[in-house]
Amino acid sequence: MLLRTAGLVLPSLILLCGAGFLLPITAQLSAEYQQILTLLPYPLALLVALLGYGFNRSRIVLAALNLTGAYWLIQNGLQTSLNQPDAFVLFSMISLLLPFHLAFIALYKERGLLTPVGLIRISIILFSYGALYTIWNQGTLGLYLTDLPMMMLEMLLHEFYLSEAAALAFFLGFLPVILSFILRKTYTDAALLAALISAFIMLSWFNRPMISALFVSASLIALGISVVQNSYRMAFIDELTGIPARRALQDKLSTLGKRYTLAMCDIDHFKKFNDTYGHDVGDQVLKMVAAKLNQVNGSGKAYRYGGEEFTLVFTGKSEEEALPYIEQLRETIANYPMHIRNPNRPDDNDQGQKMRAKNDQSEVVSVTISIGLCEKTAELTDPQSVIKKADEALYASKKGGRNCSTAVHFKPKPKPKRRGQRHDYA
Repeated sequence: MLLRTAGLVLPSLILLCGAGFLLPITAQLSAEYQQILTLLPYPLALLVALLGYGFNRSRIVLAALNLTGAYWLIQNGLQTSLNQPDAFVLFSMISLLLPFHLAFIALYKERGLLTPVGLIRISIILFSYGALYTIWNQGTLGLYLTDLPMMMLEMLLHEFYLSEAAALAFFLGFLPVILSFILRKTYTDAALLAALISAFIMLSWFNRPMISALFVSASLIALGISVVQNSYRMAFIDELTGIPARRALQDKLSTLGKRYTLAMCDIDHFKKFNDTYGHDVGDQVLKMVAAKLNQVNGSGKAYRYGGEEFTLVFTGKSEEEALPYIEQLRETIANYPMHIRNPNRPDDNDQGQKMRAKNDQSEVVSVTISIGLCEKTAELTDPQSVIKKADEALYASKKGGRNCSTAVHFKPKPKPKRRGQRHDYA
């Protein structure tokens, strides 16, 4: 679980660290290069919006729109001293709008863009920044300075540019963003968290040259990467079990070398589980078996082939070399006491384990798998023919009583019978 969470946030963290590393360097660039850098967020925002729309990721589009609206106001209205009333009020309002919108975007469900709900969400962002620009463009924004509450006038810390109200807005905004990330665990939520952190850094050290261009660009790139990551996961990762799916297996098979072994695995009596306990329990069985298969040793890699069938790929190993790892895996699954999930059992695995530790009365069943394995030979030159032979070996395991492994070429020597001792017959 920890590795999964780290994998979600790592690309965004790298981008933010990169923006911080480049900050002192970009300040020394020539005026021409700085101008190019200040224009970079606009094509990035367009690209991210197109990606989000193309893959039906409305939250990505809304986040890109929010960042672009704030950045456009910064570039047009805040390239001057914040001592001026208009600039100070504009900066204060942007400091509230950015976290406000990101917090609500994090809580949104994907409802599409060209729907009544999606159009309302877009309109809220456009109206807020559009109204702020209109008032600023009229030159009357500074007149509202005296009406601002004291929290918007007092800075949180002397060296920071965020007011107490803006700091509170970011704190309150972090709560739904982090909560959404913890509950959903998606690349989109990781990118939204990175965007909020980036906005906080940008507005806190607002006096640094090029900071808005760098950190807005980093946020937009993080949003774009999240779309690609989500799309990859949908295409190559099995949604139910969380392990690579058949499309990922096909890609892997196309890169195998001259020596490998493939194992086809099938859950014994899977239909019986579904008929007896229902499809929810069947899903539990698939998840458990997939989790165990994913822990295979010997540099093996597990894939869901389809239904209750899985494939193990052992690169650079013969049947004889892969068989011990396969047998260890088969015995691990057979000896695992699977508790049928009670209706009141929580979905969280950690809480479920605590309930099992308290002697809950859930029914315990055993699950077994049958396995057939085959290595590449001079006669079996392509992966599909190897899979076909492994599948035939799998059915041989089924006919041989199930819960066993059958190799196409390698036949283990039978274990010698232990010589009888006198106490054996006592």
